[in-house]
Amino acid sequence: MLASLQQGKSICVTGDVGMGKTHLAKLVQDELDCCYGIYRGDNTKCLQMIAEGLDIDLYQIIDEGDRGKPLTAKQLREEITLNLSSTILICDRIHKWPASLKGWLEDLHESGAVLLLLGNQRDLEGVLFKVPRLTLPPLDEQQIRTIIWSEASKMGVQISPPKAAELASRAGGNPLLAQRMVLELQQGVESNNNQDSNNYRDITPFLMAIAGLLGAVRFIGMATGDLHLRILGGLAITVLFSLRSLSLVFPKRNSRR
Repeated sequence: MLASLQQGKSICVTGDVGMGKTHLAKLVQDELDCCYGIYRGDNTKCLQMIAEGLDIDLYQIIDEGDRGKPLTAKQLREEITLNLSSTILICDRIHKWPASLKGWLEDLHESGAVLLLLGNQRDLEGVLFKVPRLTLPPLDEQQIRTIIWSEASKMGVQISPPKAAELASRAGGNPLLAQRMVLELQQGVESNNNQDSNNYRDITPFLMAIAGLLGAVRFIGMATGDLHLRILGGLAITVLFSLRSLSLVFPKRNSRR
């Protein structure tokens, strides 16, 4: 990845919450000439963070050389565009960035700027769709155990090897989740339910199964000559194929068991 960035190629890195995307951004900052921005609900603050990384003055300069009003979001975008040059722009939590900033990033990308986009998932259009994607894989169990032992040592928590193995298995390759479980042990609030990323169940297969069963009613109606059953079955078959088509449109979520 570093080689691609050094060659002026933009990259989009995706991964589940806690997979180490922000940590990766810090490692890249240590190795390459970068500026960093993360969106936390305020466009101006996000742009100010990027501008500070480029040593851009955040205030307007009046005639006497004194500072005037803070630069607006539009002025900050213009200044960043002028001063970015070959500096790599790291955009953390890109899935949270508003459309206005994503549109600006798309303009930067088309003008030749090098972007490192980090987020939980990418869009199906715009700059996130145009930039090549790299998915962070889950860490193996031995790496997770190393993190658990390290965190336990820092917090003064005594963990037996069997317990460390249990925590590593439950972490599912997620380093942040492994750290959190050690913290829960320290605070005495350990929970066996760590399926944070699977709080919602996809009911589409159940809906499709129900629609398929109702579709069979159409054939019963055809056999018995019942017009109402034929209409009901026809509608059910239409719903079935509609759900099937929609299930192919949306990207499937990665799951780890």
